[in-house]
Amino acid sequence: MRVLVTGGAGFIGSHAADRCLRDEHEVAVLDNLRSGARNQVAAGVEFIELDTRDGRLAEVVARFRPEAILHFAAQIDVRVSCKDPVYDAEENILSTLRLIEAGLASGLKHFVFASSGGAIYGEASGPQSEGHPEVPINPYGVAKLAVDKYLHAYAVQRGLASCSLRFSNVYGPRQGAKGEAGVIAVFCKRLREGLAPHINGDGLQTRDFVYAPDLAEAASRVLAQRATGVFNLSTGRETSILDVARALCAQAGVDPSGIEHAPAIPGEQRRSILDASKAQRELGWTPATSLTEGMRLTYRWFAEERGDR
Repeated sequence: MRVLVTGGAGFIGSHAADRCLRDEHEVAVLDNLRSGARNQVAAGVEFIELDTRDGRLAEVVARFRPEAILHFAAQIDVRVSCKDPVYDAEENILSTLRLIEAGLASGLKHFVFASSGGAIYGEASGPQSEGHPEVPINPYGVAKLAVDKYLHAYAVQRGLASCSLRFSNVYGPRQGAKGEAGVIAVFCKRLREGLAPHINGDGLQTRDFVYAPDLAEAASRVLAQRATGVFNLSTGRETSILDVARALCAQAGVDPSGIEHAPAIPGEQRRSILDASKAQRELGWTPATSLTEGMRLTYRWFAEERGDR
């Protein structure tokens, strides 16, 4: 099928686009290259440099006529959403609605949205399933939840098959190490330079880390099955930030005694863990990559490639 991947030159989107190409779909990538990189778009993929807020979006979508859209383009910095919620809403809500409308006008059949688990569910006392109360505490989480609800409305009102993928903490090759990047990417960049990680707070806060190519596998299954609804995608296992730092130090050959602690970030979640049993049950998906192996591959990418974005 014809698949348009927005944000497909970026971190998660480029892995999803690669997987679509392996699945022999006709793939186009739309990306503004604000955080993505052109060389992360594989040969054989049509590349369109465009912002989803651009007035030419409908024209570009009409030209490609996607049967499915994987929407990974987003404003991803929670701090930016708090500082400027109007900008965040324009990027993460209004641009998404314009993309959906453009797709529907051009024959779109399936829309897959990169949502968020931790930002939507809030503080965890245990594994959070799709039925967990949705209590976002920042504009970023509110925007993700709003799009999830809009997609339900589009399904009812317009018959659009849609799926929201609520990720846990994603890491892997191609992740940027600037701004509010994932902690593993930030640690890898410092370690590549021979420096031990800095940790905000005591490091005992936990996250549920899932490897980006495993998410691409989930997206592949969603497209193949034309799955609809909301799916958590995670490992269902908690790991402390301190344990991650120590393990990466071992990968890099850096003395973990040099790990430094900075003040905790106000309002940061102490625990985050998702229950992905629905994805296993309905999609047949489970993450294939252990955290140990994923960190090894991620650090190797930072050490051997670039990882400077």
